[in-house]
Amino acid sequence: MRWLSFNERVLMASENESIPLMERLKFVGIFSSNLDEFYAVRVGSIHRALIDPQNHPFKGGGDLKDLLKDILHEVKRLNARMDAVIGHLFEELRNHRICMVDEHTLSDRQREFLDHFAAQKLRRNLFPILLDPSLEFPYLKHVTLYLAVHMYQSEHPSDFRYALVEVPTDTMARYVELPSRGGWHHIIYLEDVIRLKLNDIFKAFPYDRYDAYTIKITRDGEYDLTDEITRSLYEKLSTSIKQRSQGDPVRFVYDREMPKHMLSYLMEKAELKECRIIIAGGRYHNVRDLLRFPKVGNQALYFAEQRPLKHHTLSDQHSLLDQIEKRDHLVSLPYHRYDTIIDLLREAALDRKVTSIKMTLYRVPEHSSVINALRNAARNGKEVTLYLELQARFDEEINMMWTETLTRERHINLISGVEGMKVHSKLALITRVSGKKQKRIALVGTGNFNENTASQYSDHILLTANPKLTGEIDQLFLLLERGFADVKFKHLVVSPFHTRKRFISLIKAEMEQARAGKEASIVLKLNNLVDQQMIKHLVKAEADGVSITLMIRGICSLALNKDQKNLRGKALIDRYLEHTRIVKFHNGGEPLYFLGSADWMERNLDTRIEVMVPVYSKEIQDEIEIFLKAHWEDTYSSFSIEQNTYNQRHHHSWRNDSWFQP
Repeated sequence: MRWLSFNERVLMASENESIPLMERLKFVGIFSSNLDEFYAVRVGSIHRALIDPQNHPFKGGGDLKDLLKDILHEVKRLNARMDAVIGHLFEELRNHRICMVDEHTLSDRQREFLDHFAAQKLRRNLFPILLDPSLEFPYLKHVTLYLAVHMYQSEHPSDFRYALVEVPTDTMARYVELPSRGGWHHIIYLEDVIRLKLNDIFKAFPYDRYDAYTIKITRDGEYDLTDEITRSLYEKLSTSIKQRSQGDPVRFVYDREMPKHMLSYLMEKAELKECRIIIAGGRYHNVRDLLRFPKVGNQALYFAEQRPLKHHTLSDQHSLLDQIEKRDHLVSLPYHRYDTIIDLLREAALDRKVTSIKMTLYRVPEHSSVINALRNAARNGKEVTLYLELQARFDEEINMMWTETLTRERHINLISGVEGMKVHSKLALITRVSGKKQKRIALVGTGNFNENTASQYSDHILLTANPKLTGEIDQLFLLLERGFADVKFKHLVVSPFHTRKRFISLIKAEMEQARAGKEASIVLKLNNLVDQQMIKHLVKAEADGVSITLMIRGICSLALNKDQKNLRGKALIDRYLEHTRIVKFHNGGEPLYFLGSADWMERNLDTRIEVMVPVYSKEIQDEIEIFLKAHWEDTYSSFSIEQNTYNQRHHHSWRNDSWFQP
C-alpha cells in the first residue's frame, strides 16, 4: 500500500499547475506505467502466494485476500483521480489548439487522410482473429491493447460473431496526428482509426454493425529459475523469461460499455474467472502511452531545455585519467554531461599505460556506448573484465542479448551473473602502469552506467584514484571473478557482508553522542527505506535525541508521528527521477559521507552485492552538502512527510542550474 502512496505522489505532480502542461501529461503516463509494474510484480507475488503459499510465501504478512481487497479499493480511487486529471489536461490542451478527436468527429479531409493511412501503413500491421467457441482462445499478451469486436446485423442482432484485433502499438505510434487548419493540432488514438476501418477489415462478412471495446491483461511478472544443476544461469533464464511472458493473469481491464454477453464469453474462454482483479474501465487503456504523446504546441508547454553544464573541475582539453589521478571528481547527472564517462572509457581504451578495465553493469541499453568502449578496449589489447547482471528485472532479455554478443568477443572476460545473488553495485576500475608504478582509477555510481537513463535520473558518479578505495574495489572484483566469500573491507561498505552491521554501528555511535549531550545527526537520501531492523534503530536514535533527516523518494516505512521531535522527512517528485543514495553521519563534527547503490531494504542489505563508498575528499563532501541542502530546501516539487502523510507544498522554486556548483 505504501508503494501505491508513492505512485499517488507521481499523479499529484500531474496536478501541479506550475509544471508545464505537456510535462504533466508525462507524469500521468509514468503513473500508469508504474501501476502496470505494480500489478505484474507486487500483485503477482500475492497471486502466487495464494495459489502456492509453500513455494511462494508472501513476506508482507496479513490476510492476503483482505490485502487484495484493499489494493482494489485504493486502485479504483486512484484510477478515478487519474481519469479526472486526464479529462482536465485534455481540456487545457484545447486552450492551446491541441484537440483529441475520435472516429465520429473527423472532417472529410481527415477521413481521406486516414483512408490513405490505413491502406499504406495500418493494414500490414493488423492481424484480426475470429473467435470460435470450438477453437482454443488466442493468447493475450501482457499489457497489450486489444479491440474485442462484436459484429452483427442491425436487423438480426442474434446473428453475430466476435473477433479480436491487437492494437499494434509496438510497431506504430499510439497517437496519430491529423491534418489540421487554423493552427490547430488534431490527434486520434490508433484504436479509433481501427474502429473507423472495421467495416473494411471484416468486409468479407455479411454484417453492418461493428462495435469494438478495448481490453487489456496484466500478467504475473515474476519467473521461477529451474533447479537443474547442469544448466547455466543463462539457460535457466532463457526458459524462465518465456514462462513469464505466459504468466497467470492478475488484472483484466475492459471497457465498461461492453455488453454482458460478450464479457461473459471473454471471461470464460480466456480463462479469466480466476483473475484476482477485474476492472470495468473506460474506452481507452494503457495511459502510459502518454509518455509518447506527439510533441506539438509551443515550447511554453514543455520544460525549458536544460543543457548539461561543463564540469567545473574536469577539463575536456586534458587527459581525464591524469586529472583523476590528481584529485577526486564528482559527476552529477543529468546536470553534467554523461559524455564525460564515455570519454573516460574511450581514453582508457586508447591509453598505452592502461592494462585493464573492469566494470559491473546492471541495466544496459540496447545500444550501449559503454559496452562499445569496452569492446574497443579489448581489441586494443586491454584486459577487460565485465560483470553483466542477467537478473535485472524486465531488462533480462537485453542483458542476455549483450551476453550473446560479448561471448563472441575473444578478449573480454565476461561474468554473466550468479544465481541467487544479484550484483547491483555500479563500479568500474581502470588500471594504469607506468614503469614499476601501478595506479588505479575507480568509478563508483549511485545509478546505472546507462546513457539513456542518465538524462532522466538524478545520480552521482565518484571518480577517484584514492588507493584506499581502489585497492578494495580491486579486491571486490576478484571476489566476483573467483567466487563469493565473506571478505573484510576497511573502507568500502559492501552488501551482503557488512552494510547492515556497519550502518547500525554508526547509528549507535550517534546515539552515544546524543546521550552525552553532544550534537548528533543522520541524513538519509534514499529511494526506499523499508528494512524493519534499520528502521527500529533509527526510531531508537530519534528517541535518544539524534536529529534524523529523511529524503526518501519512494517507499518510506518509518511511520512518523507528532511525538518525534527529532525526525523530519521529505520526498521529491521532480523533472528528473531522484535516484541518488547518500548517507551522512555527524560523527562528532567530522562528518562521514557515503554514496553508492544500496537502499535500506532487506534485499539490498542481505541478498545483493551493493557498494557504498566513503567520500574522503573535502571538496566532494562540500558538493554533496550543497546537493543535500538544495534537495531539502526545495519547495517546488517536494512533499513533506507529516505524521506519516505526504503533504505537497507549492511555492516558487529557487533552484537553478548553478545550485550544485561549489
